[in-house]
Amino acid sequence: MLTTFSPQTPSAQLRIDTSNVMPGLVRVAVAGEVDLSTADVLHAGLLAVLSAQLPERIEVDLAKVTFMDCGGLAVLVAAGKAAARTGCQLRITNPQPIVRRVLDLTGLLDILTARFDQTLPVATSSASGSPIGPTARNVTQSVDLLACV
Repeated sequence: MLTTFSPQTPSAQLRIDTSNVMPGLVRVAVAGEVDLSTADVLHAGLLAVLSAQLPERIEVDLAKVTFMDCGGLAVLVAAGKAAARTGCQLRITNPQPIVRRVLDLTGLLDILTARFDQTLPVATSSASGSPIGPTARNVTQSVDLLACV
């Protein structure tokens, strides 16, 4: 199954393609700029995949993302939390150098690119009970505090 969201926004284009890679795993390929004007589209696309397909794992491929600001970071963290509430794991793959740098500077790179946990259920995969890492609460609070103007 392949689904595409391609809304036009005033500042940029964002394309989201989803495909079932294998049973329980959905790949969401994102292309374009993820910023304040397109972040809500990415958020809606990820939530649509989560609610419609009920996957065990979602892989967000950022190979064709040319820019990401704090709006995009907030979406990835929020989508990770939403996925965890349903027992799903979310991780990102292939961040381009500019996106990788933003993720690294905010402390999200290792958390969001972590390999899927093969042995434990999502809800108990870390000491803090957070599905995206033991320091996710602190990192999430930092992301929530980012001021985007």
